Amino acid sequence: MAEDLEVINKVLEPETGLPAIKLGLLRVEKDEIHYTPPSPFTPPILVISVGLQLKSLFKRYKIVIENYYISEEINERLNYDA
Repeated sequence: MAEDLEVINKVLEPETGLPAIKLGLLRVEKDEIHYTPPSPFTPPILVISVGLQLKSLFKRYKIVIENYYISEEINERLNYDA
């Protein structure tokens, strides 16, 4: 888990270029990583890119996008094999 926390600092929020964890946009709970986009107006491609980056770095975790208008669809596609 400690090594996971080091890697999670590499996940950048695309609009600012800052680590998403330091912006309070990521939360780790057991076997899930939750991502809340910074705005409901964040373009879907940016939300999806963060989700894909998380999935590639944390294969054993379920990635959950929260508080976004198409989060259900994105979550289904990110976790189809989970």
